[in-house]
Amino acid sequence: MMGKYFCNRFEVRMHHLSKVVGLTAITLALTTLSGCQTLKNSKLFGGKDEVVATKAEKSEQGYYQAATDNIKKGNLAKAISQLNDLRTFYPVGDYSEQALLDLMYAQYQHGDYLDAIASADRFIQSYPSNPQVDYAYYVRGISNMQAASGGVMKYTKLNPAHRDMGYSRIAFNNFQQLINRFPNSAYAPDAALRMRYIYNQLSESEMDVARWYIKRKAYVAAANRAKWVFQYYPQSEAIPESIATIAYSYDKLGMTDTANQYKQLLRINYPGLIDARGSVKLDNTRTGSNWLNKATLGVLGQSSQNAAVQGLAQQSGQYSGNTKPQVIQTSIQQAAAMRLPSPATTANDETPTRPRETTIGLGLPPDNTSQVK
Repeated sequence: MMGKYFCNRFEVRMHHLSKVVGLTAITLALTTLSGCQTLKNSKLFGGKDEVVATKAEKSEQGYYQAATDNIKKGNLAKAISQLNDLRTFYPVGDYSEQALLDLMYAQYQHGDYLDAIASADRFIQSYPSNPQVDYAYYVRGISNMQAASGGVMKYTKLNPAHRDMGYSRIAFNNFQQLINRFPNSAYAPDAALRMRYIYNQLSESEMDVARWYIKRKAYVAAANRAKWVFQYYPQSEAIPESIATIAYSYDKLGMTDTANQYKQLLRINYPGLIDARGSVKLDNTRTGSNWLNKATLGVLGQSSQNAAVQGLAQQSGQYSGNTKPQVIQTSIQQAAAMRLPSPATTANDETPTRPRETTIGLGLPPDNTSQVK
């Protein structure tokens, strides 16, 4: 049983790897088969081939009831095995669709996030008209979100924004698909909150790079990275710090006129970030109590329960379930309008800048620097 479970998970991970690094299907198939054959012959599993069932040991209902009981008892590994057997022996049975929904739930709760993603993908592709397909979209998103903080990193105190953000970007797109396709879904409000959370994490990750440049007095790179945040994350909580960083960096570069324009923006919009002498208070830009730290995201329930998301929260505080419908819809609409920069687009940190003629407007000053050719 252990060998079979391991092989199933191994195949899922190889499938996920093929999407990331573009390995050929033949190579993956050979690797998978070789690995599982080696596992079967290993002394770790009795020194002989594992006996794989060739016919069902239970009825379809029997498998499903046993799996349901094990989920309730917290025996998730057994439940996962039984649900996999159900789908193997009864692929088009009465319980096949619900079994796949329960499978992705059990995999998520068991911490098998890549498996849950694969199950959610399979459900979306196989049953696009199922009335609970929105649940699969949601599970796919939260599983990618959890994968972003998986491995040994989840046991550290490292700021999530300082980690690799690849899975977070995928999760953001997963949630956006959910709310665009199913804006009235019970999972849409929580998906919108998670999108906001990830959006702020991504902008925080960019500003962390800018801070690194500031510490090393690389002011051109710091200014360019901060302008990147303003351009591509205009709805993020990092905007005050990005403007302050630009003003501070230009001051240090001796580009006084350009720095003064950004300082004027600070005086109008964020007066606490600039003192009476016109010096930018860069240390005051991070309060340490922003929405990222306050958000309470929804808890996943089984699809068969059709549970509404419980943990709604907003910047002003936590809601307890009586959130006004118009507030929820506004949150969903705002999330649907969010956009991330293309992965192919990168911030140009190291390119030197020089001043051009400036014009002061009501919004953010135009880019008054041009790249030195």
